[in-house]
Amino acid sequence: MIIEKHMLSHDESVKLTAYIQEPSEEMKHAKIKPAMLIFPGGGYQFISDREGEVVAFQYLKEGYQCFILTYSLNEHAVFPRPLHDAEAALKLIRDHHEKWYLDPERVAVIGFSAGAHLAATLAGMGSIRPNAVILGYTAILPIENINYQVPTPHFDDQTPEAFIFHTYQDGFVVVDNALYLAQQYRKLDIPFELHVFRDGDHGMSLGTELTQNEWLKPDHHYHHWVALSIEWLHRVLKL
Repeated sequence: MIIEKHMLSHDESVKLTAYIQEPSEEMKHAKIKPAMLIFPGGGYQFISDREGEVVAFQYLKEGYQCFILTYSLNEHAVFPRPLHDAEAALKLIRDHHEKWYLDPERVAVIGFSAGAHLAATLAGMGSIRPNAVILGYTAILPIENINYQVPTPHFDDQTPEAFIFHTYQDGFVVVDNALYLAQQYRKLDIPFELHVFRDGDHGMSLGTELTQNEWLKPDHHYHHWVALSIEWLHRVLKL
């Protein structure tokens, strides 16, 4: 595997980390792979490790070339700057599709919480769009008692299909966010898949022992979102 880091702007903290699987003569049918661009969460204040590399390895093992975006944070996260980071990352992936052995028309984006807000914004308003988007416990509606404000994205008929997952129990980014997303897709008659799991608080990530912390415990029912998203991607990307 090749691991590369690419700076995306004059701000050295904004970077794209690429995890590239080289072609194998034993797996000739998988020489050119789909790609997954990952936007971890963190409230536009930090980049969560729990939603970065551990997520990438879920898709790497399914034959995706994976990329993690470290986007603009804190005082640098005034929109549209994070959106420009996301556009630059997606453009770089498509521009390097031959070097990175990937199909430029099969590039999906996954985001979590604030990262899912960025993914939804890219999917709905970006000057360049992914081919599919996965939105995990998306912070898309205004939230009280936070020290940052971000725009609610708009969607149009160029918005790609979405896989949306959330938990009913989420006490910070309430499930209304997922329902709002589904309603916007329904209004535009764009197919989507929506999964609302009963249990699990905000920031569950994979829901496994690997991603647990002092307040988020493993939930193997919730973890099914990973396999469900892979099955969904096979349909949407026609793999």
